[in-house]
Amino acid sequence: MEKEQQEVNVLTSGKFTWTINNFSSQLWFKFFYSDTFFVGPYSWQIAILPGMPNIYLRGLLVDRLYAGDIDNVPVGSRSLNFKLSLVDQLHGKSTIINERENINIHQLKTGVDVVSFRVHSDLVFDRKNGFLVNDTGIVVAEVSVNDLGLDHDQNHPCLVMKSTALFMDFRGLCKIENDYVQLLENSCSKYPSLIESHRKRKRSQRFNQLSFTTLGKLLHFLKTKKVKDMKSDDACKELQDLWEEAEIRFDDLSWLEPHVKSALTYFENAAKVKKLKANVVDLEEKAKTLKAEVIAIDAVLETTKKELAKAEEGFVARDLDDQLGYGIIP
Repeated sequence: MEKEQQEVNVLTSGKFTWTINNFSSQLWFKFFYSDTFFVGPYSWQIAILPGMPNIYLRGLLVDRLYAGDIDNVPVGSRSLNFKLSLVDQLHGKSTIINERENINIHQLKTGVDVVSFRVHSDLVFDRKNGFLVNDTGIVVAEVSVNDLGLDHDQNHPCLVMKSTALFMDFRGLCKIENDYVQLLENSCSKYPSLIESHRKRKRSQRFNQLSFTTLGKLLHFLKTKKVKDMKSDDACKELQDLWEEAEIRFDDLSWLEPHVKSALTYFENAAKVKKLKANVVDLEEKAKTLKAEVIAIDAVLETTKKELAKAEEGFVARDLDDQLGYGIIP
């Protein structure tokens, strides 16, 4: 048990933000769901049931990932907190929050609400309340799993998997989203140690899925994002989080590190280069000015030398105590 706990490094807390574009058009569906996200040994979703006069928001347990491990944890340690928020995007004052604490893990059932609340439709669609801005709504789920006896690290990203994605077998290790399989195949073919290290350590299928999904998301990010996207703090944070998680799960990613670091520091380095270029231009201008001044001074110097030579003709230096004289020697 202790060995398995050391190997399975899962999130113990996480925050998932669901941005819902074209919210009004979603009301034609009975339910619509967020992507699946993972916190602790569980997968979760947010669901919205549109309707009149009320709209229902639900935080759902999708699946248990490490049920065997959880069953061996003392009953008193098994609890979690879940907070669900409908965000006021304009002022923040009207944000609606429902939160439950110290939820007994044994009582959780898949597909059943962990947290839910209802909001009157008129309240949601009233622009002054800020719940919809340009027909976009934001719902946030914050989950923390307490004292499960697994490795705690609150700095890891909240791993997300699309609920509508197709999964494929990846080299017999696990099921991976279609979007990431080819990227992983290319990388693992060139760097076979990515696969070998997981096979040797006999990781669980779920651990392999989390590991290679993290790497797949990282590769997909680098392939699909543009340089201009890295101006966003959110994009930088997403990449940084994925990179930190991947570093923990894989022994050697030195081949990928330069690309990640380049993406993270591009605009910082670009600003530095721009500043240095400006300094060079400024110094070059000053150098030109100084060179022109030197040329002018040289010209004045030559003229002055000539005037000095002419002035010295017939001039005899005398002692200051000498008599001035009048030209007749007595």
